[in-house]
Amino acid sequence: MAINVLGINHKTAPIEIREKLVFDKESLPHALTDIKNIDGVNGVILLSTCNRTEVYTENDYDNSKIIEWLKNQNMTRDISEFTYNYYEEKAIKHLLNVTSGIDSMVVGENEILGQVKHAFKIADSNNMINTPLKKLFEFSFSVAKQVRTDTDIGANPVTFMFTAMTLIKKIFEDFNSKRATIVGAGHMSKLAIKYLQSHGINDIRLTNYNYDKGQKVAKEHGCIYSKIQYIGNLISTSDIIITSTSSSTPVIGKGLMESCLKTSKNLPVVIIDLGVPRDVETEISSLDNVFLYSIDDLGEVISKNFKLREEAVMEAKKIIDNKIDEFKQWLIQSDSEKLVKAYRGFVDDITHGAIIKTKKMIESGENIDQAIDYLASTLKNKLTHETTTKLREILPLLDESSLKKAEEIFKKNK
Repeated sequence: MAINVLGINHKTAPIEIREKLVFDKESLPHALTDIKNIDGVNGVILLSTCNRTEVYTENDYDNSKIIEWLKNQNMTRDISEFTYNYYEEKAIKHLLNVTSGIDSMVVGENEILGQVKHAFKIADSNNMINTPLKKLFEFSFSVAKQVRTDTDIGANPVTFMFTAMTLIKKIFEDFNSKRATIVGAGHMSKLAIKYLQSHGINDIRLTNYNYDKGQKVAKEHGCIYSKIQYIGNLISTSDIIITSTSSSTPVIGKGLMESCLKTSKNLPVVIIDLGVPRDVETEISSLDNVFLYSIDDLGEVISKNFKLREEAVMEAKKIIDNKIDEFKQWLIQSDSEKLVKAYRGFVDDITHGAIIKTKKMIESGENIDQAIDYLASTLKNKLTHETTTKLREILPLLDESSLKKAEEIFKKNK
């Protein structure tokens, strides 16, 4: 069995693929159960964010059944070309890069660590994790902390909202008179409100599907709340629309947008779609006076304009490489302990059976010397037969150094 990861992310798959493989809090436990029930899977953790879906398992080296399972999740095409498979050391390194923020679209961002911890918590609470996976993820959290403490990897990262505001500024010179609508009431929506307000935009409306949560967020952030059924009126009177929901279907369709544009006096309109799956139908980008940007569009801007200091990246990679060696040593030690435990169990079983038979011989009146001879002979034969048989199979596979260590085991004490 090996620790491995099968996944897709912003580097390997476009948003139209990634959005089909997003697992929310309702579907995640069921998905974990499905994967755990796949033959050969001992433990599983499923990480699902807007930029990646990754399946971490202790599994054999054949992930074809997991790929087939992923393909059956809302997919109508083969996704093999978009996936990556990492095993053992490469899988360990990948997870450490992910939790440390090195593998993120926004290099050094902090949110991914919380997302990995959340995925771990859900898998653990559903009894989906075995010891190696649990140890690896807990280890990755400590490595991520060290990377962020000892390097500048997370210093002043270029965020999605920073990039979004840069794009909006290209369309509007004067911010103060603009009106914005936020669709959604989660973390990114709250962040969007703060960014808009910091740029002088205070006429902000918020709408979402959860009335109580939406009202609470709007009140806490000084916004006006409106029910989702009035989204058409909100669009018609907005200059800026930022969406970030967990809806599985688009919130704003092309037909709705076309209807709103007919009565809108606020043109042009900038729409920032941070949802995965996407909240806004892509066809809207073809409409006049509409500027639509998806999360992948923002990622392209970030990659072109953001250069992380090489020194911080190199320092982070050095820490991770050293920590990989440390975790590999734990795996070796863990495997050794399992082997020793199994051998002790093997010896205990043989010894127990031989002692019971010897006691019965003595109780039935047989000579005690004969009983002791029987015990010694039985233990010698049963213990050496299986061991020597396996040694003949293993010794040809050992290098010279390992062979000498094996010989040391059987040297008589002088």
